[in-house]
Amino acid sequence: MSSRNSLEIVQVVQEFSRDGGVETVAFELAKAFTRAGAHNSVVAAVVADDGETASEIELVTPWLSRVPTRGAMRHIGRLVVMPIFTLAATLALRRRTRAAQIISHGDCLRGDILVVHAVNAVSLAQKREAGDWRWRLNPMHYWVALRDRWMIGGLRYRKYVAVSARVRDELQSHYNVPAERIRIIYNGIDLHRFQASEEARAQIRGEFGIPPDARLLLFVGHEFARKGLAPLIEALALLDERYWLAVVGSDNPARYKGLAAQAEGRLLFCGARRDVAAFYAAADAFALPTAYETFSLVCMEAMAAGLPVFATRVGGIEDYLRDGVNGFTIERNAKNIAEKLRAAFEDENRFATLRAGARSTAESFGWDSVATKYLELLEEMQKEEASAAKR
Repeated sequence: MSSRNSLEIVQVVQEFSRDGGVETVAFELAKAFTRAGAHNSVVAAVVADDGETASEIELVTPWLSRVPTRGAMRHIGRLVVMPIFTLAATLALRRRTRAAQIISHGDCLRGDILVVHAVNAVSLAQKREAGDWRWRLNPMHYWVALRDRWMIGGLRYRKYVAVSARVRDELQSHYNVPAERIRIIYNGIDLHRFQASEEARAQIRGEFGIPPDARLLLFVGHEFARKGLAPLIEALALLDERYWLAVVGSDNPARYKGLAAQAEGRLLFCGARRDVAAFYAAADAFALPTAYETFSLVCMEAMAAGLPVFATRVGGIEDYLRDGVNGFTIERNAKNIAEKLRAAFEDENRFATLRAGARSTAESFGWDSVATKYLELLEEMQKEEASAAKR
């Protein structure tokens, strides 16, 4: 990428780390912006910088890092953290004397670019249609609805980046965002971090007692219900003893442990892990019978590691999942999932083709390419602003 020394970028994200989808996007963009020669900084409350980014960090309300936002009490923690940080970050940016282009990941009430990772109104509509009303007990949804009406419905940003075509359509249908103010930019993937590794494969399998020749399925996600863990576990019970399932995520596993009693020894709840890349390397296939996604970074991470992906055709997944090329579409139905997995694994040559196709797909989503699209958009906005100033 060419140098963009004239650009000054500020990303706003509550947590700057690799511990979640949104967090990872901000983290990787910062690294790619630095490689491109663009001066960039980050406003955050929580930072887990691994030393790879050369970005400047401005901590806002750092005491919020002591409030738990994952695990059993995550909804209460997020209700405290998210509104406080959003308001504090908005005020901090207003006090800045130096002009910069602000890229927010939903944690600032106004700016230049809002990256829309998901449209919460759509997710809730799907839950209502499914007869699931438990979301009403989660006060976070009321904050997010209010925030989104202000930021998106109120058009408080100059441009909106949709991470998939589905998100673009949702922005237009739910918030009437004009088409000219939306740009589709897919999320990216760290092709060096996520790749096949025999060493990591042996390490994870040894740690959890998984046989070397087991057909290991992997599920990664923090919202077990929405992402379809239940039908996947039920599918495991329909498969023979060669199939194992590793679940990586911080949600409560209690209600899922009894779904497949006969497969209990082959079902592993591994909790939240910082070494998730090693789990991709240890697995043979990735399964995600999710009800709603916008891009699904975990599916792309799996593909980068050469894992065929078995996922529902929702959101951004439908933009890159190709049946027979890099995986297969599945339904949120145990029988369908088991049949698709069994058919793919039984044909070794076909399975090898799927692995190669998965990696090939991921290679077109490198972060430097993604960052280039953001930088081009920022440059366009600079030119528009300069042209308007001359009028």
